[in-house]
Amino acid sequence: MRIAVVGGGITGLFAAYYLRREGADVTLFEPEPLGARSAHAAGILEPLTAYRTNTVDFLRRVWHFWWRGTCAIRSVDARWLVESARQLERPAWPGAAETLRAMGRFSIAEYARMAQEADDFGYATRGLIERFDDPVHFAAERATALDNRAVAPVEVRAAPGGAGELFFPEVGWVHTERFVERIARELAGVSVVRHRAHAVATDGSVTAAIGGGRFDGVAVCTGVTSRSLGVPLTGVRGFGWHVRVDRPPDVATIDVDRGLAVVPFADEVKVTGGWVFDLGADRRPAARILEALRGMVEIREVLGFDDGSRPCTPDGLPTVGRRERLVVANGGFRLGWSFAPALGQAAARLALGQGETVPFLARFCGGLHSGRLG
Repeated sequence: MRIAVVGGGITGLFAAYYLRREGADVTLFEPEPLGARSAHAAGILEPLTAYRTNTVDFLRRVWHFWWRGTCAIRSVDARWLVESARQLERPAWPGAAETLRAMGRFSIAEYARMAQEADDFGYATRGLIERFDDPVHFAAERATALDNRAVAPVEVRAAPGGAGELFFPEVGWVHTERFVERIARELAGVSVVRHRAHAVATDGSVTAAIGGGRFDGVAVCTGVTSRSLGVPLTGVRGFGWHVRVDRPPDVATIDVDRGLAVVPFADEVKVTGGWVFDLGADRRPAARILEALRGMVEIREVLGFDDGSRPCTPDGLPTVGRRERLVVANGGFRLGWSFAPALGQAAARLALGQGETVPFLARFCGGLHSGRLG
C-alpha cells in the first residue's frame, strides 16, 4: 500500500516507522528538518500520567504560571476555546484511563526496546522529581500519586523552601535530538519529500509541489495546523535549551508550579519551559523563561536553543481518528513524547485500514474533512 505521512514531528516519525515495518510504501512530507517542531521538548517519559486540561484545577495552574512569569496568552483557536468550555469538568470518557495506560506501557516498551538495540539516544530511567511550591496543589497531587502508586511507584519527600516533592523512581527520559537522529536512520526505504503538503483530502489525495498525488491512506501529524481539517486544537509554545551547569542534577526534575524542567545527560543538561498560548511563532517570551530556569540550576553556558508548539485538544489528551482514507493523529500536548510511539502506531494501523477507530481516541475527529494545512 502507498501511504503518505504529513508531518515529520515525533508522532509523524513513529507513524512512518511503523508503516515501513508493515511493508508499506511510505512517503513522508516535511519541509523542515525532521523532528524540528518536537525536539525542543525535555524528553521526559511520563506514560502513566493523564494530563487533562478541561478542569478548573488546570485553569488555576495556568493562572499560577502566568503570575510566576512562565505563561502568556497571545492567541488561541476559536473552535478549541468553545469546545474547551463545553468540556470543562466533564468526566473522562469510559475506558479512557485504561486506553491511556495501555498506550503508555506500549510507548515505554518501545523506547526501551530501541535502547536495547542501540543506546544512542541517552535513554535513562533514573527517576523524576516533581517539586511543588503551592501546598494546596502539592496535597492534591500527593493524594492522586499515592492512590496510583500500584501503577506508578512514588515516594513523598520534603522540599526545603517548598511545599514538598514527589519522586517517581521508574520514570525515564531520552535525548530528543539524538532520538530523532536515531529514528531517522530507521526510516530506510521511506521517501522523504522536503516540501510542504499544502492540502489533503479524504480520498487520500495530497497536494504538494513535489510528490503529491493520491495514496491508499494519508496520516496527518502536523501538530496545530491539523485544526484546519476539523480537529479542535490550539498551540502552547514551549522552549528548550542545551546548557552546561555547575552542579547538574542526578535525575530529571520538574518545577510543577512554574512548568519548568531540567534533564541531565552525560555531557550536558536540557532545560525547558514555557506555556505560551500562541498560534504564531513568537520567541520573545523565551528570555523570561530562561531567567526562570536559572533559578533551578546555575547555567554556565548555553549550547543551543529551539522551540515548538505543543498541540492541545480541548481536554489535553491525544486524539487519532479516520474518515475514509484520511487519518489525523495529534494532541499529545506536554506528553507528546510519552505517547508518540502508541499514537504513531495507531495512526499507521488506521492508515492501513487495520481495525476500527477507538471511540475515546476519535472523540474530536467526528468533523474530520478535506482541507488545506496551515
